[in-house]
Amino acid sequence: MPDTNDSKSAPVDAMVMPFVPYYTDERCTIYNDDCLRVLPWIDAGSIVTDPPYGIDWRPRVNHTGDDHIWHDDKPFHPSVFLAFGQYHLFWGAQYFADKLPVRESWLCWVKRPIVQDFSRDPRTYATIELAWTDFAKKPAFKSIAWDGGKRQGAAENRTFSHPSQKPLELMRWCVGMLPDDHGIVVDPFMGSGTTLAACKMEGLTAIGIEVEERYCELAADRLRQGVLF
Repeated sequence: MPDTNDSKSAPVDAMVMPFVPYYTDERCTIYNDDCLRVLPWIDAGSIVTDPPYGIDWRPRVNHTGDDHIWHDDKPFHPSVFLAFGQYHLFWGAQYFADKLPVRESWLCWVKRPIVQDFSRDPRTYATIELAWTDFAKKPAFKSIAWDGGKRQGAAENRTFSHPSQKPLELMRWCVGMLPDDHGIVVDPFMGSGTTLAACKMEGLTAIGIEVEERYCELAADRLRQGVLF
């Protein structure tokens, strides 16, 4: 159920915003709605997200049969989200790079142990993932092993919360690169709330928008625990 008892932080003017927060605390606010409805009401400074890629991807292991990525069966158009905020980061941007401005500041997440050769691995999962940004200074990579149940970092990384889940350390790395004038960080495809948890740990104000209530509740539970990871 929505948690609206904590009124200490609303990073959005409650007199104007027509949407009731699902959850709010001193740093983070969650809206359970379609991001295209909520975004025009938010003073976004930065968009940091892992959107649907438009590839109709279905998880094959570690998730239940009804897990899916919302709207992943439709083309993703980043231009809609580039219109909000000053800075932007999109994971999975190799799938829609032709729709983005040319930048050299791509980020790479190396998902398998970097000292091993996976060229003969018969599995179809990618060994790296790419993100497009318009604020990183140069191409960079971060290595965090994420191979089935073998996951480095925070204990919560080993809980399969979302089909497109990202490591907490990865998202802390991303938001840690934001310029000082980043403003409110918005994740319009929040999922289980990793971007918001990372922002909270880094002392940033963040808003997450998620259309599926089950993920809003997962994210709210994480944030209620505080910075304990």
